[in-house]
Amino acid sequence: MKIYLIRHSEPDFSQVDAAGYTGLARDLTRLTPNGIKIADKAAQNPAFNEIQILLISPYTRTMQTAQEILKYHQIPNQVELLLHEWRPDKSGKMDVTEEQLALAYKDYLNDTHRSDLDFETRDEVMQRVNSVFNRYKDKYSCIGCVTHGGVMTQYTGDRMTPFCGIYEINYK
Repeated sequence: MKIYLIRHSEPDFSQVDAAGYTGLARDLTRLTPNGIKIADKAAQNPAFNEIQILLISPYTRTMQTAQEILKYHQIPNQVELLLHEWRPDKSGKMDVTEEQLALAYKDYLNDTHRSDLDFETRDEVMQRVNSVFNRYKDKYSCIGCVTHGGVMTQYTGDRMTPFCGIYEINYK
């Protein structure tokens, strides 16, 4: 199955920052006006003419990115919980500092574990996301997936995925 991995567009954290949101609540952020323009431009990519269903991470920035894309394309779509971003704290209960997050993310990318956080490992992220892809592989020959850079890195090897970057992978 061909999968187009699409990173969400540019998020605007000013609203959640002003509200004092921390942790998972920061994922309620919307796109910047520029992020909307980036998503509109990405929607012109011919890959969207091949996609039979668009799977979407449940975060606001991915759903708004998909909303912008779907203004131009009549593609069936489905929000899939397990397409969410890498989790620095699997319990979801800690208020992780920027320093802890940076160290845990470095560990995640390098497949090491020097951080004191119980973060999702590369294998756990792959297993989680593959469980979603496996449900679609016998039903579709080409899907799109609006997700996150931390997820996409595991499939593409690219650690600097641009906003609305679109990568094609072959999933078996």
